[in-house]
Amino acid sequence: MTFDFIEPGEFFRQLKDNKDFCCGLGRVMLAAGMLETTLRHYLSARSIGYKRTATLGRLVTKLKEAELLTENGEYHFDDITQKRNYLAHNLYGLFSKELEETILPREQLVSIDVSIFVEKVETLADDFLFFSNLVANADPSKTKLL
Repeated sequence: MTFDFIEPGEFFRQLKDNKDFCCGLGRVMLAAGMLETTLRHYLSARSIGYKRTATLGRLVTKLKEAELLTENGEYHFDDITQKRNYLAHNLYGLFSKELEETILPREQLVSIDVSIFVEKVETLADDFLFFSNLVANADPSKTKLL
């Protein structure tokens, strides 16, 4: 079986032109912003200071410094933060070959792989919504958030 692999720049164009991917990516960014806000509210309820402009990564660091996350909790928050940052800051760099392949593949892609990328962003958006709800419903008097 042979495949018609497409160049990374062309694959990026297909992602950019795919409404489902762009919608999913938008959902990721909106849901990440929602998580940032719920984390700020949670930290405030715990009387933990933070900069009003703190990014997701800085807010997660505050949780770690306050020892509010289990090892598993740290893993999950680090994972979604890394994935969000990658999508926000490195996607074009990946497909323009400025960056090495890490989280997402760049080589040996075919047009149908766009649907896999769509699924990945939709799943990540759902993960952010899950953690936003978890934080929003957390009892600040408990020892650990997660």
